[in-house]
Amino acid sequence: MHAIVAADIWGTDYQPVTRSQAMQVAPIKRGRSIIVGSLSDLPLESGAWSGETFVPANRQPTWMTQTAGTQTVWHRMAHTLDDLIFYGWSLWAVERSTDTGAILDAFRVTYDRWAFDEHSPIGVTIDGRPVTDPGSVILFAGPDEGLLSAGSETIRGARAMERAWVGRVESPIPAMVLQEVNSGGGSAISKEQAEAYVAAWRAARTAPGGAVGFLPANLSMNVYGETNADLFTEGRNNIRLDVANFLNLPASVLDGSTATASLTYSTAQGEFSQLNSWLEYWLAPIEARLSQDDVTPHGQTVRFDRAGLNVAASPAAAPTLSEGATQPQELTQD
Repeated sequence: MHAIVAADIWGTDYQPVTRSQAMQVAPIKRGRSIIVGSLSDLPLESGAWSGETFVPANRQPTWMTQTAGTQTVWHRMAHTLDDLIFYGWSLWAVERSTDTGAILDAFRVTYDRWAFDEHSPIGVTIDGRPVTDPGSVILFAGPDEGLLSAGSETIRGARAMERAWVGRVESPIPAMVLQEVNSGGGSAISKEQAEAYVAAWRAARTAPGGAVGFLPANLSMNVYGETNADLFTEGRNNIRLDVANFLNLPASVLDGSTATASLTYSTAQGEFSQLNSWLEYWLAPIEARLSQDDVTPHGQTVRFDRAGLNVAASPAAAPTLSEGATQPQELTQD
C-alpha cells in the first residue's frame, strides 16, 4: 500500500523495483551468478555432529538427490537461492509418505504463485488458495529482507547511472542552445524553422563526425555545463561496492575497475580466497530450515557437502551424537 501511495505522489520511479529491473544492473547479475553458481550443485546430506566432525547417515533421503518432476535438484536450489537473494523468502511444496510422514519429493514454488496471507491457516496461499496442511510446504526465511527491499535505492541509482552513462556516450558534447542573432527587427525564424534546426543539430551530435557543424549568420551557439567522464567511472564502481555489501560478497569478485586512485574499495586478490566464508551467509538459513523436525528426524541435521568449496561448517548449536556413538541412526524413508 505504501508503495502505491508513493507512486501516486512521486510518479512511477517510486514503484517497487522488480527482479527483472535488478538483473539489468551488471554487478547484481554478476553477484547473483556467483552465489547461485557456487552453491546450487553442493549436495545436501543428513547426519549429525560428533564433536567438530559431521557424520553423514548411512542412508540418505532420496529427495535430497533427485526429484520426480521436471525441476531438477540443481534448479530447485538455484531458484531457492535466487528467491532468498531478491525477496528474502522462498517456498517449497513437498510430497510425504502417508504412512510415516517422511518427505518423498520436494520442489520450489515460483515466487509469483504464492503469497503471505494472514487469513490462511498457516499464513500462506498458493495460486490464491490457502495452504491448510503445514506439512505440505517448507517456508524458507532468508538471512535478510532481500535485495529488492534493502537495496531498492541502490538499484534505482544504478539504473539512473546507466541511463546517464549511455546518454553521455550518445551525446558527448555538453548541453547547447541555438540562439537567433537579432538585428533589431524582431524574430525572423519561425517556430517550425527553430524546431528543424534543433532536430538537425541533435542528430548531428550523435552522428560520426558530429563534432563539426555549420551555423548560418542569423544563429549563434551557447554551450552550458560540462560532464566529467570520471563521474561515471567512479559512480559505477561505487555501485559495485554497494551491491557487494548488499549481497555479502567481496567487492573484488564483481570485477570493479582500479583505473582511478579514488575508488573506495580494494580489489586485492586475497579476497577471492575468502569467498567461501562469505558464501556461508547464504548456506546457513537453508541448512537451518531443513534441519528442523518437520523436515528431518529429531537429532539429525542437514548440511551442504562443502567438499567443492573446501570450507568447514560450524557445528555450533547443531545436534550431536550421544556419547560413545560413532554413526547416526539410519533414516527411514519410504
